[in-house]
Amino acid sequence: MKKFVTVLFLILTVCTISFAAKTVTVEFWTLSLSTFSDYINEVINSFEAANPGIEIDWVDVPMGSIQQKLVAAIASGKAPDLVNLNAQYVLDYVAKNALQPLDEYVTKEDKFLYWEGLWKGTVIDNKAYAITWYVGPSGVMIYNKQLFEKAGLDPNKPPETWEEAIEYSRIIKEKTGAYGIQPNPGGINNLSDEGIQLVSPDGKKATFNTPEAVKKLESMQQAFKEGLFPPDFIIGDWQTGTQKYSAGELAMFPASTMIKHIQINSPSIYAVSDIAPSPRKKSGVTRLDPMNLAVPYNAKNKEEAVKFGLWLTSPYWQIEFSKLATIVPSTKITLETDLWFVERAEEDLNIKAQMMSNSSKLMMYAEDSTAIGKIIGASKYSEFKRILDEYWQAGIKGEYTAQEALSLAEKECNKLLAE
Repeated sequence: MKKFVTVLFLILTVCTISFAAKTVTVEFWTLSLSTFSDYINEVINSFEAANPGIEIDWVDVPMGSIQQKLVAAIASGKAPDLVNLNAQYVLDYVAKNALQPLDEYVTKEDKFLYWEGLWKGTVIDNKAYAITWYVGPSGVMIYNKQLFEKAGLDPNKPPETWEEAIEYSRIIKEKTGAYGIQPNPGGINNLSDEGIQLVSPDGKKATFNTPEAVKKLESMQQAFKEGLFPPDFIIGDWQTGTQKYSAGELAMFPASTMIKHIQINSPSIYAVSDIAPSPRKKSGVTRLDPMNLAVPYNAKNKEEAVKFGLWLTSPYWQIEFSKLATIVPSTKITLETDLWFVERAEEDLNIKAQMMSNSSKLMMYAEDSTAIGKIIGASKYSEFKRILDEYWQAGIKGEYTAQEALSLAEKECNKLLAE
C-alpha cells in the first residue's frame, strides 16, 4: 500500500510539474516595424523574464499586406493573439465582428495611464476593442525661415490662425514663388477643426452643411485657385509635399514623421527650418491617428495577449520607443518631463516636434481621428468619410461651389445614415 501511495505521489508530482511548466506562446504582429527589431526584442525579453510561462512570437507584417494577411488568418482560425492596427482598421474589423472586447482583461488602473481621449477612441458601443499605443507628432508644423525672410515676414513669428496662414501664403507666393502651406485635404478633419458638428447626437442626420463650413471651403477653394497649396495636396500626397518642402518650394508643412526624412535628404533646408504649433483650431481639439493593439475574436491566448499589450504600451517602454522613432506616447507621462528629451529639444527638430505635440496642454484635448465612427456606427464610417472627403475635395478644385459641394455631400450622407 505504501509503495502504491509513493508511486501515485510521484505521478501526481510529475503531472503537476509538467502542468506548471506549460508555456503559452503569444503570436504578436506589428506593422512595418522591422527597423526597430532591437527595441521590440528588448521589450519582449523583459516581459518574458517577468512572466515565466509566456513567450512572445513576434511577426512584422508590411503595412500594405496587413489587411489580406489578417483576414485570411482570422478566417482560417489561425489569427494572431495580438495585432498592431491603426484607428481606421480597428473600426473596420469591429464592423466585421472580428475583434475581441478587452474590458474583462483591463482594470481601471490600467486605463488611467492613458490619455482619456485616446482610450475613448478604442471604445465602440461601450466596449474597448484595443489598447492605444503610439501616435505621430500632430498639431505642429515645420516651416522654412529663409522663405519667410525672403518674403519680408518675421521668421520667429509663424502664423497662429488659419486666416494668418492663408495671408502668409499669399505673401510668400508673391515674393518667392513658393507654395505657402500644405493643409489637410479631408472634409472631416477640416470641419472638425472648425468645431462644426458633423452629425446629430443620435447619428441619424448630417449637420455639417452650415455657413461656417461654406466659409472654410470657400477659403480653401480660393487659396487653391491662387496656387497657394501644392496641387498634389488634394489627394493627400504627403510624400510629394515632403519633396517640395525639401526642395525649398513649400514654406509650411505639417511635421508628422517626415522631419527625419527632411533632415537626412535635405540638410540645407533642415538647417533653415524651425518647428511651430500648427495654425490654431477653433475646436480646440487635437485629432490624432493612433496606432493600437487589438485581439482578434478567435485568438487563442487573449488574456496573455492583453497582458503583453499593456506591458508594451506602458509609459516606460513608450518613452523608450520615442527616443528611436519620431512618435509620441499615448500615456499621461509625457516627453516634456523626460530629461533626455528636454536636453535635446533645441538641437534636434524631431525632438522639438515630439515634445511640442506631446505637451500635456495639447494631449489633454486629444481624440482619435475616427471619433465620428463611434456615433454613426463602425460599419458606416468609411463610406461617410469617403462621401464627405470626395465632395470637399471637389469643392476645393472648383468643380462645385462650396455650397453645392456641401449640399450634395449632406444629401448622400443622410441617405447613408438612414439605412
